[in-house]
Amino acid sequence: MAKKTHEKTPHAKMLLVALRSVGYTNEAAIADILDNSIAGSATEIELYFDWDNRRIVIADNGLGMDYQQLMDAMEIGSADPNEMRPSEDLGRFGLGMKTAAFSMAKNLLVISKKDSVVSNAEWNLDTVAFEDKWEIAEYDDSEISVILESVNTYTQYSSWGQGTLIIISDLDRLIDEENIEKSKKNFYKVIRKIKSHIAITFHRFIEEDELMISVNGNVIKPWNPFWIKSPSTMELSREELFDGKNDVIVEPYILPHKNKFSSEDEYKDAAGIKDWRGHQGFYVYRNRRLLMYGTWFGKFRKEPAYNLARIKLDMNADSDFEWDIDIKKSRAMLPVSIEEQITQIAYLAIERSVAVYNSRGTYNRKNTANNTSLKYVWEQRKNISGNYMFYLNKKHPMLLKLLTQMDENMQKELKTYLSLVESYSPIMLSGVMEKEDDNVVSDEDKQRDILNIQEKIRIYRMLQYDDTEIYDTLYDSPEYLYIRKDLKKIIEETK
Repeated sequence: MAKKTHEKTPHAKMLLVALRSVGYTNEAAIADILDNSIAGSATEIELYFDWDNRRIVIADNGLGMDYQQLMDAMEIGSADPNEMRPSEDLGRFGLGMKTAAFSMAKNLLVISKKDSVVSNAEWNLDTVAFEDKWEIAEYDDSEISVILESVNTYTQYSSWGQGTLIIISDLDRLIDEENIEKSKKNFYKVIRKIKSHIAITFHRFIEEDELMISVNGNVIKPWNPFWIKSPSTMELSREELFDGKNDVIVEPYILPHKNKFSSEDEYKDAAGIKDWRGHQGFYVYRNRRLLMYGTWFGKFRKEPAYNLARIKLDMNADSDFEWDIDIKKSRAMLPVSIEEQITQIAYLAIERSVAVYNSRGTYNRKNTANNTSLKYVWEQRKNISGNYMFYLNKKHPMLLKLLTQMDENMQKELKTYLSLVESYSPIMLSGVMEKEDDNVVSDEDKQRDILNIQEKIRIYRMLQYDDTEIYDTLYDSPEYLYIRKDLKKIIEETK
């Protein structure tokens, strides 16, 4: 039975408004546009954020486009996501340049040179909204000459024989003309964030291909998260997995202990823009371009002792659907086919990270050879909930000497106070331990904790603290997260 069909063309005005809200950050939007320059074999890319003219200019010396190629590139959804793509192609849906630009502004002008012929095309969202038509504009040669002249002071585009120039203007999402001073501060803050984002997102192209990217005249230096320039960085076993369509290369790295860095500045540089905690975990690269980083894919919680573990995952663009890559190229999910293997690799990297992390200033309970050394003040171990916590070294020689000089009651008071120090140390109050763990605590371990709590309650009462303050103190202790709901009953039953 034949069905009657009806063609329904989406309204240009409404669809383009929707495309402006796909969720780009400013950094991700710029990176998506730079993907096109890199895919076009550019060796130099110049960005200029022009506050005075309210525009962003991006110029590259890539292959450029002829008239038809440019018209195709300006089409919304100009690429078939199911087609096989060259390994150097960083795109997928044929939306990146347009949607990225629209997320920041209303006007996108692209000028491209190929074989000495200059072509141009422009999207203007105000015009689209007024006409409600999928129409792009084209300037005549004299108008293009004026535009090119206006960017000559901060780009080399006119001197290049080929390449592409992108001008994003009417920056309504970046600049609020009603609040100009605040907008100006934010504008330059955005530039700083974009520079840092470029340094990590494209670091492999800058390092391996000698790609030069500059922002407002400043050449971007690559930031390699794996700190391979240090001889103290450990490279663990390289693994090759199969995601169902292509090989995935997994390379875990363990960064050096803080004591191995030559200076505090070098240590901070290695930490990264999101600090050590934000940079631990997986780094997913698609055709060498970084998509996302600083995640354990929900397999592990972030702990301070895991800070040194960073794992490189190299996946192929042809596996986008297996990895559930989104339109912004800023999100990925582990394919089920390799999830278990990846988790095991991460577990081994975490173990190494914990070992290195504990190697200076703390000791591990599994290796107590130096636990009487003067500098070993702290130890890190898991509590019965499975969370890593810091504990004072109870075998420290100074503490042992103090205890021998005290009677039994004073020893109990000191130990109770030291327990408070452990629970309320800055690292324990930093948020690392806030989430309750799903680990099942045995009845034996729980009973042992209850006895310890009761002993503390008796000492607090002896020191004239009332039950309300005792409850608040125990309730906020990270060590007793799993038993919070029982605390009132425990206090009431303690004689």
